[in-house]
Amino acid sequence: MFGQLFIKECRQTLKSLIFWLIVLGLLLNFSTQLGKMEIMDAPVKGQEEYGYHATTDKEVIMESTLGALAEEYYRGNYAAYPIGFYKNVTLNKKENSRIEEIIEETTGLSGTEEIEKAIDSWYAEGGPKTEQMTGSLMLEPEEDLTYEQFIELMDEADGIIGGGSKYGDGYRGTNAQVPMTYEEALEEYRFLIEKDKLTGGYARLFSDYMVIFLSILPVFLAVTRSLRDRRAKIQELIYTRRASSFVVVSSRYFAMLAMLAVSVLALSAIPLMQCVKYGSSAGISVDIFAFVKYTFGWLMPAVMITLSVGMFLTELTDTAVAVLVQGAWWFVSIFAGVNSLKGGMYGWNLAPRHNTELNWKGYQDGFSQLAANRIFYAALSMVLLAFTVFIYSQKRKGRLVIRGKILADRKNKFKV
Repeated sequence: MFGQLFIKECRQTLKSLIFWLIVLGLLLNFSTQLGKMEIMDAPVKGQEEYGYHATTDKEVIMESTLGALAEEYYRGNYAAYPIGFYKNVTLNKKENSRIEEIIEETTGLSGTEEIEKAIDSWYAEGGPKTEQMTGSLMLEPEEDLTYEQFIELMDEADGIIGGGSKYGDGYRGTNAQVPMTYEEALEEYRFLIEKDKLTGGYARLFSDYMVIFLSILPVFLAVTRSLRDRRAKIQELIYTRRASSFVVVSSRYFAMLAMLAVSVLALSAIPLMQCVKYGSSAGISVDIFAFVKYTFGWLMPAVMITLSVGMFLTELTDTAVAVLVQGAWWFVSIFAGVNSLKGGMYGWNLAPRHNTELNWKGYQDGFSQLAANRIFYAALSMVLLAFTVFIYSQKRKGRLVIRGKILADRKNKFKV
């Protein structure tokens, strides 16, 4: 019974305009972001630059953080992400005065004029002068300023701004980037070739772009599919079928999941072929199953939870409220991930980011958290699916009929 309904639901999904609009959206996203993907060549000694990487050097963290604070003070507004959303913060005179005092305590620069002079001097001289400097403004701390004092004052500044700023514990040091040396760039390339087998790195990059859309678009498919029977006025007929509620709901869910998985795998064949072609010409051994692994391990849990939210809330309310709920969750998740784009800091974000084919070490360091993240969302999706089955079964018995009255316990003429 499940197999027959599953095949039928797959056909229904393929007939859905929403499904093909999702596929089109994924295709456009891929073509604009990765369509002209160039496979990275080995670094050559003597290149002008080899990119940047994060550092844990306390001196660099202090200099870059103080530079950012001075620049935001001079502009008169501060960027913050208190709950994942971007917020432009403007302080009152008293609060701004305290920020000025903190800058003086940490850098020795007194007053707006001295701060402006230091900023102008930095950019007039062309910015960074040594390999220990980042491309953004850096200010030297006072000689007697300890790292502990720096942390204390930055926490105070973060509190004045309202939390979620560059100076608090969560984001402090994220701008501390230093140029890579040739040796470091070569090591990153070796990780890409030897550890990631080339395709692993590009499968992560592919997943980074795809997870953004796959954490929101499937909810539209789930909602429209769940409401379709009511619009077509065939809900009563479906309720009287002999198939169990579990079979009806799960076949619909797994059919949508399967069709989306096939679409993503088909799309991943393009960068896979590019990697295979490059590897063949360069004599590099590639992992041809990397994109399959990342599709099911990284992307499908996001699709699973998004579909589950859509089906559960639609079945519960008989409305499209799931679009708003999932949209809000997605919005928070995307903005919460802006400071972890280079990977390694996956947390519990719905859409974990890794916007580079490199940083294999960061991926390895954060793998256990990423695995826990994906397992959690896959498990949560199954819990929501179980609740959806329960609600559906109750409706077949004439209970939980919404239609304006939540949890109404009355009998329907189509009770089975």
